Amino acid sequence: MSVDVICIGEAMGEISFDPAGNASVKVGGDTFNTAVYLGRLGIKCAFASAVGEDPFGEQIRSVLKDNHVSDAFLISTDQANTGLYSITNRTDGERFFHYWRNQSAARQTISLASPAYLNALEDAPWLYLSGISLHVLEGDTTPLFQTLQAHKDKGGKIAFDGNFRPKLWSGKEEQARETYARITALADVMMPTFDDEQLLWGDKTAQDTVSRIAKLSPALIVVKQGEQGCLLYEGGETRHIPIPEPVTPIDTTAAGDSFNAGFMAGLLKGQDGVTATLAGHKLAGKVITHRGAIIPAEMMADL
Repeated sequence: MSVDVICIGEAMGEISFDPAGNASVKVGGDTFNTAVYLGRLGIKCAFASAVGEDPFGEQIRSVLKDNHVSDAFLISTDQANTGLYSITNRTDGERFFHYWRNQSAARQTISLASPAYLNALEDAPWLYLSGISLHVLEGDTTPLFQTLQAHKDKGGKIAFDGNFRPKLWSGKEEQARETYARITALADVMMPTFDDEQLLWGDKTAQDTVSRIAKLSPALIVVKQGEQGCLLYEGGETRHIPIPEPVTPIDTTAAGDSFNAGFMAGLLKGQDGVTATLAGHKLAGKVITHRGAIIPAEMMADL
């Protein structure tokens, strides 16, 4: 199977509550969201994870297929259920999460994977994963990093979004820093959010984040700063890329995930870092004016 990028991580059932208390049931997850948007943007993409043989697992597979994302790396198991999370939105668009994922099928992805499956990951042109991917797979980080290193040895590239969540790494902050530093040294493209990096590393400014990451060799770094835009490190130089037009958010869920998709799609289509960053801004700007992680496909008609 030929793909441009494989997104590795976790997809879950999503129960979203708006400010009035109305609920909707969907599916989502950070690298899953990015995979869906990459598929919509015409990138040959696959999503690698494990789901339960349950309604949420079936819906996850259906959403991937509907959005032109290969499910060839999505493992189904009857040994665990698909994880679940809820989102509660405030009127200003900020959101709060609660999770039921500790025994989820996604945690077993690497242990359930066959040698042929892992070899196929190694052979992909690009692998994309996040800090949440690392947390979900923390019990399997040795084979995961063996796979990532083999992928690099074969000439493959890695894109990483730190997406640090303090609750996930509570009491394991030093392990988180060690794991993040390890994958940063392998990464070709880094797409962290400054607020997350500040929490994990104590960076005082976004430039501090760029300088720290650049020492570990990634050639391209984009540090997301919300409404302040991004800092882009490319060709050894750093520049600020503002958001082209102000946007009033309704729901900031998947803002970073969609930015990453727009940015990566631009790079894979041969765009320079500035143009790709602006593409990320444009997609994220659309996503945050809609409730939920995945906006209707018709909202992306002009992208």
